[in-house]
Amino acid sequence: MKTPQELPPPEHQEESATWQYGRRGPDLFERVFKLMVIAAILAAVIVPFTPLASRIKKALKDIKEPTYVTREVIKRVEVPAPPPPLPDRNIPRKDVDVAELFNGISINTNLVTIPGGFASLERLDPESYKVQFQVDVRIPKANQSVAELARINPHLPAILPGLESMLPSSKVSGFFHKLYENKTKSVGQNLTRLNKILDRHNFYDCETILELQHETTGRKALLIQSEMDVVSDGSDGDRMSRLADYISMSDNYQPFTSYAWNKLSKTPNPLLARWEARLDKANADYAVKGLSAEKNRQLKATIDQLKLEIKDLKGRSSLIAEADPFVVISLLFRNYEGTNPFTPQIGDYAVVVHDQKVYPAICGDYGPSFKMGEASLFMAKAISEKATPYNRPVSDLKVSYIVFPGTRVKPFGPPNLEDWRSKCIGFLNEIGGIGAGFEVHKWDDKFKKAVPEATPSASPTSVAPEAPKAQ
Repeated sequence: MKTPQELPPPEHQEESATWQYGRRGPDLFERVFKLMVIAAILAAVIVPFTPLASRIKKALKDIKEPTYVTREVIKRVEVPAPPPPLPDRNIPRKDVDVAELFNGISINTNLVTIPGGFASLERLDPESYKVQFQVDVRIPKANQSVAELARINPHLPAILPGLESMLPSSKVSGFFHKLYENKTKSVGQNLTRLNKILDRHNFYDCETILELQHETTGRKALLIQSEMDVVSDGSDGDRMSRLADYISMSDNYQPFTSYAWNKLSKTPNPLLARWEARLDKANADYAVKGLSAEKNRQLKATIDQLKLEIKDLKGRSSLIAEADPFVVISLLFRNYEGTNPFTPQIGDYAVVVHDQKVYPAICGDYGPSFKMGEASLFMAKAISEKATPYNRPVSDLKVSYIVFPGTRVKPFGPPNLEDWRSKCIGFLNEIGGIGAGFEVHKWDDKFKKAVPEATPSASPTSVAPEAPKAQ
């Protein structure tokens, strides 16, 4: 035990108390720490043998590894039907199919198979694999009686009362049979090119061609019952110095007609510049080196043709389809000039009857030898305002063309529509005339000059007619 002299002085009692508390603090913490260490050791020894160990292990594993959710996807798979059994031999067959082509022709196809020899031998025989075309065409008969003609146009017997007396002695023209012979030949030539074969509409475009002759006057007439297609050809710089593009740029347009005459003025043809430009291009193409012989031949033929056409454009004038009333006759007639008295020729007068109207005209141009029933755009528009180079005014066989063969007057010249009408009336009178209540149409001549009225002071003088003014 310490003596009183060893105790701290009174002024240091507070510091001594603090020191003594500090000494007790570490002892308490040491005891707590020791207890924790002992508890940890016991847990490490005991816990592995308890259910808690597996839970702890699972929790630690879940922390380290992500959890995936698996969904089962079921696909429905259709099992194809088993194929048919393989044949043990080839069986001959015959398949028949019926269809209609774009041009209205019904087509029946037969696929026929027959047993053959070895493939190595059959491939050498052209008869082993072939196509045979058989076209069945009904050739129409021509109508000839008043009743048959009236079925097409009920007004025709009344418009032409002389028909009734002429029909008993009339004859179905050989031109009718020749026309359908040409059509049939055209079909045969294009059998393997079905896109070029005549369609049903154009094959049956003529109802009849009758040779008529009046028993009293002896006047001959050729009656053609057909439709009306439209031609837009022709040009004449003397009368019309400009042409509408929708005419001159239309398909198959040509600036010429078979009815033509020498130019009367120096006004150039409205298409001359275009044709000269075509010639320049053809010459430039022909000058290119290294072209094939076939290409050179084609270009040379084009150049020669353009030169002839340019010469014609410079020196001649033609009818104008959009301004002159004319009909187109088939080329099949041309070969029979001088051999058949009923053969129509370019320049012959004609009348067109549709419904209750009678239109005067001339034969102004030739058309294909297997075609019948065409007229100028001017004529077509008189029948239907909807007529265009691409739209015919009459599709049914309701147009009657009465041509007066051997009536043309030469030399040809610019149309005189009043004179044409007068002559057509005269020829109609020679076959019985026009029925009561009907008249021949009077054309409006857009190129006719107005005749000034004479003044009272003017003395009558003889004045030479002026050349037509260019429009």
